[in-house]
Amino acid sequence: MIRKTDWHTSEAELVAIRREVFIDEQHVPIELEIDDHDSHCHHWLAYINNEAVGTVRMLNNGGIGRMAVLKPFRKQGVGKALLQAAIEYAKVQDWRSLTLSAQDHAIDFYAAQGFIAFGDMFMDAGIPHQSMQLLLRESRKLGQDSVIFLPSNNAATALDLCQQARRTLRIFSHSLEPALFAREDIVSALSALARRHRQSEIRLLICDEAPLREQRHPLIELCQRLPSSIPLRVLPFDSQAELNEFFVLADRSGIFVHSESAPETSWCSYFLPPKVRDYQERFDRMWARGEQLRYLRRLY
Repeated sequence: MIRKTDWHTSEAELVAIRREVFIDEQHVPIELEIDDHDSHCHHWLAYINNEAVGTVRMLNNGGIGRMAVLKPFRKQGVGKALLQAAIEYAKVQDWRSLTLSAQDHAIDFYAAQGFIAFGDMFMDAGIPHQSMQLLLRESRKLGQDSVIFLPSNNAATALDLCQQARRTLRIFSHSLEPALFAREDIVSALSALARRHRQSEIRLLICDEAPLREQRHPLIELCQRLPSSIPLRVLPFDSQAELNEFFVLADRSGIFVHSESAPETSWCSYFLPPKVRDYQERFDRMWARGEQLRYLRRLY
């Protein structure tokens, strides 16, 4: 039988199993084995004849760890049952992925449950480990998936955030780069958000308006049609010192940061409120210094 529990309820049983497996068998120092995460984790216990014989824990970020089964009860499916219980719980919570650090002898066990190895082997507490991941769903959800990742397609990432935004959208770019923003799907996403409700707020801030006067840009045309709903400003040149990154902020949770000079440094998270708040404050300071696009009314 597998039972979900918590540290407050089952500390004695959890510690007893992990002490026997990790500390006594594998000689992991107790200060590394029992840590501050335990009181905030989800825990599971496996019982055979009312005896607790195995355990696993999972952090709220989807990190699985501390899988331990007492020696007399191994090779009986206990570990698999514990892992499946954690996976099913994560699916109910609609988490996107699970990660773990597998000891080298357990890599095949986790691989059989769908986990994929990534990165190089590393040492932890003197034992070789391999990072592994199980993807539960392909798409990311704004306001939910907090893992920071490096986008493989900047345009697709910017579009996805714009499409998922439900209240606010702030875009800071050099000149609404065509590869990212001169696209009908981006225009459709911003248009839909602007019309969603009165509290929708979209702001576009750029550094250089010259390229926008030289060719048609569908996002500028949208700003012309909805000037009060989608205002656009230009940051004065004397306020652009040391600017080396641009970004998209969706609602109060999603952030996509990119650089024209170093696109490989782009990063994104769909739920990172503290960082979004920092960037939003930066955006608002620049917005206050921004000027309305003087050529907006007579571009085309």
